[in-house]
Amino acid sequence: MGETSNGVLVNHLPSPTWNRLGVNRAFVNFETLPEVEKTFEFTIENAEQITIERKSTKEAVLFADSFSQGIRREATVAGKAPIYQKQIFATGMGAQYTDLVEKLVHKTDILTVSENEKLEDAVILRWDFKKDGKAASQQIIHAKKNSSATFLLIQESEREAKGHVAIETKVILEEGAKVNLIKVNMLGEGFVLMDDTAAVINEGADLEFTQMILGGEKTYTGCYADQAGDGAVFNVNTGYMANKEHLIDINYVACERGENCSSKIYVKGSLRDRAFKTFRGTIDFRRGSKNSVGDEQEDVLLLDEGVINKTMPVILTEEEDVDARHGATIGNLSPEVLFYMGSRGIDKHAAEMLITRGHLISIANTIPDEDTVKKINLFIREAFDSNECF
Repeated sequence: MGETSNGVLVNHLPSPTWNRLGVNRAFVNFETLPEVEKTFEFTIENAEQITIERKSTKEAVLFADSFSQGIRREATVAGKAPIYQKQIFATGMGAQYTDLVEKLVHKTDILTVSENEKLEDAVILRWDFKKDGKAASQQIIHAKKNSSATFLLIQESEREAKGHVAIETKVILEEGAKVNLIKVNMLGEGFVLMDDTAAVINEGADLEFTQMILGGEKTYTGCYADQAGDGAVFNVNTGYMANKEHLIDINYVACERGENCSSKIYVKGSLRDRAFKTFRGTIDFRRGSKNSVGDEQEDVLLLDEGVINKTMPVILTEEEDVDARHGATIGNLSPEVLFYMGSRGIDKHAAEMLITRGHLISIANTIPDEDTVKKINLFIREAFDSNECF
């Protein structure tokens, strides 16, 4: 399926369901997409720890695809044709978005961690727009055998800034490699962010994915992890907040193919005013994934009656010997919690803010970069203190 006349379809569920509520996919207008001639380059810190090679987009696509050529793309999943069928290296936001990024960027950065290398400091990619800006970029993180590294990708600007950002990050984990990938959105009120992630996780490898969605007017994001080898691990820990008429659209997929694989998708967030959020979370056990486990949970706090929340947790399985759990907690604070808070002099509004802030900061504190954690705490505090925000 190609681009539509005025936009692209993104964040497809791997196996579409009844679409009355419009959760099977999302649509992004072309007017929100960045212009190539106005792209903004990121800066990179601690680059001396890794090897960086800039290839043409075509070369980079062939390089990434070579690591997923051996993955069998099934003709059907749960009796339906999967939307990712045409992609060799499956992505969270899907084929149309990947095609778009490849048209927007002319060069792709390949960031390589050497075999057996254990990096102590996080490699930081920073898009600091200050004010308004537009950017489109693509990176490939290649963690070779038995290596370990943390990559921190940050998008930030002044609070009143506006612009458009399109990013795609592909992660290749060879046998026994471990990557801690962290993405932080602290963009201004008028930004539209499209941020896609894809991974191939080989035998005994581990991808820890943390995402903080704090800023921007609209955020479309996805992550697809192909757990191709036995014992592959994929864990997600995401926090978000949205207010006014802001939009957040998320699509996470853990595709477990090897034996003894493990995946966890944990998402926490708060919605206020007339904010709109869709979360799609899929754990997909393919044939051969014996003794594998998966767990996905979302905890959503609804702070106003005008918010719209859509949550779609999905378990797909073609293997009987697996352990899978999913669920969602959606609603306001319970009367018991409010009574407890009230007995200590904390009113309803303050209690909601306290719980929301606690959820977000608990995730932020797992980020191994003190300066970033301080910025996140300040961003959240300013949002809570502002009359226009939380």
